[in-house]
Parts: sequence; structure tokens; C-alpha cells
Amino acid sequence: MRDLIDRLNAARSYDEAAQLLHQVLEPTEGLLPGLEGFLEAAAKTAKASERQDGFDLYHDLQSAALTLRRLGEDLHVAVERMQALAVPRRRSWQEAVADYYATAPSTPSHSASAPPPAGPSSGRTR
Repeated sequence: MRDLIDRLNAARSYDEAAQLLHQVLEPTEGLLPGLEGFLEAAAKTAKASERQDGFDLYHDLQSAALTLRRLGEDLHVAVERMQALAVPRRRSWQEAVADYYATAPSTPSHSASAPPPAGPSSGRTR
């Protein structure tokens, strides 16, 4: 498990990380279902003692195995979601407009206090 953690931390791409995640979450051969099976086997061993402590431990281990099963179900698309992170996200039109205005050169505003254009007078008065 430590080796997988080290490899995940050193992964250079989301695809590589997804492959490692697959090793843990794969529903039949992954580490998570394997750990679930291990806890179920330990629960049966504890129950075989036919002692109260054994029955208590059996229930605790069965509960932990169920938690892992539910975790696997919750994460059933995690590998695909990790792979999808490698695909550039498409910007919304609102983001594109905001980026445009954030980088567009500012244009001078026309204000009412601007002087009239200088030039020859027509000679007329009102």
C-alpha cells in the first residue's frame, strides 16, 4: 500500500493516477474489495470462538467490511473522473466574456466635459 501511495504522489499525469486508483478500487481484484474480504474472514474467525467478545468483534468487523463495500460503491466512477481531469475544461461563455474584458485594452470614455473639436469657425452665431 505504501508503494502505491508513493507512486500516486509521483504520478506525472491524471491517467497514471487513474491507473493506480483502479488498482485500489477495481470491484473484483482491487485492494479495497480485498480488504473487505479480509475483514469478513476475520469476522468469521472471531465468531467461531463462540464467546461474547468474539461475537462483538464479529459485528465490528462485519460493520467495517460493509463500510468498505459502500465506499467502493460510492467511488465506482472515481477512476473515470480522475481520467477526465486530464481533459481541459471547457470555459463557459461567461468566463470567456469576463476574460475578454479583463484583458481588453481600455478605451477612452467620452465625457460631457470634453472640449469641442478645434477647427475653423463657420462664422455663424445663434
